[in-house]
Amino acid sequence: MRLALRAAKWATFAGLSLACAGAATGCSAADDTSTSDAPMNECIGTTSSALKVCAGPTTLRGVDVSYYQADVDWAKVKADGQTFAFVRVSDGISHPDTKFAQNWPATKQAGLVRGLYQFFRPARDVAAQVDLLVGMLDAAGGLQPGDLPPVLDLESDGGLPAATVVARAKQWIALIEDKYGVKPIVYTAAFMSNVIGNNFAGYTLWVANYQTSCPTMPSGWTDWTFWQDSDRGKVDGVNTPVDTNFFNGSLAELAALTVQAPKAPAPPSLKDGPGRFLPADVGTWNPADGPDQGATIGSSQPKEPQATPFDPCL
Repeated sequence: MRLALRAAKWATFAGLSLACAGAATGCSAADDTSTSDAPMNECIGTTSSALKVCAGPTTLRGVDVSYYQADVDWAKVKADGQTFAFVRVSDGISHPDTKFAQNWPATKQAGLVRGLYQFFRPARDVAAQVDLLVGMLDAAGGLQPGDLPPVLDLESDGGLPAATVVARAKQWIALIEDKYGVKPIVYTAAFMSNVIGNNFAGYTLWVANYQTSCPTMPSGWTDWTFWQDSDRGKVDGVNTPVDTNFFNGSLAELAALTVQAPKAPAPPSLKDGPGRFLPADVGTWNPADGPDQGATIGSSQPKEPQATPFDPCL
């Protein structure tokens, strides 16, 4: 997700961020322990109406990666205290992530709760983006019980009107829900509020907000589930700066958010019509039948420039 909220843009606007921090309502000093012990200023907006939500008493740590992180030693990432990981599947349809096929199985093998995200390009064919996600995911082993739902990375308007962006993002969500039977997670930030409105409030929020002790909510949400707090973290097993995240809850709560294993079928009725008993093996699985289809769910190129003007104070 190295785009609107990531390294390139933050480098461009670093001076502006610090300049506005003193004037912005609610701005205060905070420690960015992922990069330095020196205090840094947060910049959360210029009005007192911005809603900031701090973490609860229990949090878990995780990372998200793309091919930018090259080869990741996931066993070391796990040993470094990380609980979950999101891996990029593609940037739209133009840039399939060349490390996805490697990262997707490796995260699970290391014992991390895994998820995947797709950077959404609203100006591109929505169905083609979903097809790419599904194809790459299937080839890498599919979506399995214990995995997090797919993530819509919504941080670009593609130069389109807000209503068009919302409609196409909802189309992506509907196609994913139809394919996998789960509600996707939405990754976004407060600067997208004028585009997204309150249209995605019913979805789990993964919010991005750096240089702050408590993230600012995008419109429609009053709480967050995941928070990407830095794009310059240092985690053992990753040889580059990496995006770091919090989960707002316990391990049991994280597990409850994942794709669940199918429930066992109800015991068959003793009778199938008067005086007729069903065979004893009804409802049991025969390997010869193959997998239960009802339970089957399932870049190496530079990123494109953002069309959306970016305000680091939002």
